[in-house]
Amino acid sequence: MSFADEKWRSKPKIYWDNFSGEEFDTRKIIPFKPFLHGAAVFGGHFGDEGKGKQVDSLAERYKSMGLKVLSIRGQGSGNAGHTVVVDGKKYDFHYLTSAGLLADIMLLGPGMLIDPIRVLKETLQLPESKRNIVMIAERATIVTNLERSIDSWIENQRKLSGQSTIGTTKSGVGPGVARRAHRIHVTFADALRCKNAKDFCKLYLKDPTIPVKEAFSEKYAEELWEAIKSLNIVDSNRIISDCRNEGNWAVLLEVSQAVCLDNLQGNGGHFVTPMPCTDVGATAGAGLTMHDFPDGSTMMLKAYSSKVGGGSFPTHFMLCEQQIEIFIDEIVGERGVTTGRKRALGWFDGPAVRNSIRLTGAKHIAVNCMDVIAKLQKVTDTIKVCFAYKNLLTGEVTYDWPYKLCDYDPLYVSMNISGMDKKQIIQEYIILLEAVIGQKIDFYGVGPSREDFKSRDELFS
Repeated sequence: MSFADEKWRSKPKIYWDNFSGEEFDTRKIIPFKPFLHGAAVFGGHFGDEGKGKQVDSLAERYKSMGLKVLSIRGQGSGNAGHTVVVDGKKYDFHYLTSAGLLADIMLLGPGMLIDPIRVLKETLQLPESKRNIVMIAERATIVTNLERSIDSWIENQRKLSGQSTIGTTKSGVGPGVARRAHRIHVTFADALRCKNAKDFCKLYLKDPTIPVKEAFSEKYAEELWEAIKSLNIVDSNRIISDCRNEGNWAVLLEVSQAVCLDNLQGNGGHFVTPMPCTDVGATAGAGLTMHDFPDGSTMMLKAYSSKVGGGSFPTHFMLCEQQIEIFIDEIVGERGVTTGRKRALGWFDGPAVRNSIRLTGAKHIAVNCMDVIAKLQKVTDTIKVCFAYKNLLTGEVTYDWPYKLCDYDPLYVSMNISGMDKKQIIQEYIILLEAVIGQKIDFYGVGPSREDFKSRDELFS
């Protein structure tokens, strides 16, 4: 129904502009209406919680309902890494969304930083029937060798000056965000206004604040230009609006990284990603509203903690518990999808997760790697969950998640798992986690594929 069809709307007296040559057509004014089906998926700790599996599972659910799926990202860059396993085949996604194998449209939103060459290469790895569904928002920022060079230089300067390194993936995200904040960034819309690679290169060379000539050879500029011309660049707001009004679409927002790495609410101020990592922040970057997720948001967690990069990790397994970390790594292969770096592992951090719930109001909680917890009997009789923190200087105990984690020690509640079978361990562990985070767990994972995602209610029925 258009604006003009609303029965309550009186027909206005219209005074036409005789010089415009265009009459005002109220039938073209379409009122806002949110998606009737939609969900957001984000991580609740330091990332690597298995968000991709949940996104893939939700996409399958929406398709089974006869809906078309609009899969969107609204922040992050190629530093993200999501793995989806379908029919035994593994797909690693960096720019593309984890619903790519099921989605009808895959939209990379305005809030993203995108390398044209790399996203094109990733698109070409999709099945041929899915390559044409990938769309790039014209407002998205282009990231290149320039931003990656600056990223590496800054990290190296921190190291040389004796500061703690951030552990960045050196994907150019920080410098890209900084250039956008300074309003000297280049969008895909800017690139499309260029006539050729030479014109495109001038968008960077005219910037006097950065040494770009070394990062922008003529050959590299030509490669970027050819990639840009090969991509499907769109007005993302129009795509979203059309899907909303068609009515038979579900929207699925995939958030990269995790809440504890959010640029404002994350750990320690400096050891975070330069972008928002909450459902709210990613929603703005995608061009959506919180009204577009009637099915709620899902916070993904792991049954234990993992972390890459710099910064404090208080629940990291102690030296006397290294056999547990080695055992988990052998089972899961805890390596970053993007960098291949080994992840540090530790016990579940209750205060961190409670903080993430407060910041997002997550409707659903899902915990992956429950099968790993059930197998820990082979190396330990006891599993632990952090429920609070103790200040090393004052002795004060806090149930909040502190800003300066390095000033605190975790406090644990323990669970003895000796003599339990697999199902009992999972049941008791879920009950313990629910008590620590103060919210029901809706789903749990016992493997890498979508078939390994289970309902909590079924477990206890």
